[in-house]
Amino acid sequence: MRRVPPLLLLAFASACSLPETRWEKPGADEKATANDLADCRRAARQEAFQAWPFFTYGPPYWGFPSWGWGSPWGFPYWGQYDSSRFYTENRLTDFCMRNKGYQLVTIAPPQTRAATPPAAPQTTDK
Repeated sequence: MRRVPPLLLLAFASACSLPETRWEKPGADEKATANDLADCRRAARQEAFQAWPFFTYGPPYWGFPSWGWGSPWGFPYWGQYDSSRFYTENRLTDFCMRNKGYQLVTIAPPQTRAATPPAAPQTTDK
């Protein structure tokens, strides 16, 4: 039970440390950007699904008996994991948005003024 607060603190700190980004294009408003991003995500999802439709971490070879983890020839029949589809989808979304003329820019965090320490009281020696 004592490990939960440090882990939560670490999770919150790591979540807050990522820079915020957005797609920008000269002459495009927020609605057009949102529509273009939705179109690119939809197209990227379809393309990534065609590349790797169904990957599970189940038995690696169907139809023939398998000795251990793999086909009878000693290697599994799949070449990619399910997370590859996630990375491919993100890469294709980025490609589509850049092809439409957008740039991914990092939003600068607002500058905060550093707290100034209180002034030390002045003493006069007489």
